[in-house]
Amino acid sequence: MSRIVHLDNGSAIHADIVECFDKATQDEFNRRPGVGSTDFWNFVESDMYMGLSDFYKSTYIDEAFEKLADEYDLSVAWDRLQVLKTDYLGMEA
Repeated sequence: MSRIVHLDNGSAIHADIVECFDKATQDEFNRRPGVGSTDFWNFVESDMYMGLSDFYKSTYIDEAFEKLADEYDLSVAWDRLQVLKTDYLGMEA
């Protein structure tokens, strides 16, 4: 699912950056038990750099990460992941 997020200057964040962020926030490794909030965000940011640094400057990745992280609601995303796992993939939550 694609969504449009704008930076504070009004420009849209590139769709592949939003997709990379969303994928990193849903990655089970990043969300494993015992991972604290600080570690979670470090993992997400690292995943973004690994996936995007060949295409974008670090300043743009940082700016997009900050905006996306500010708008992210961890509990809502976790609930969506659980619904996906149970209702669509047939996995146990």
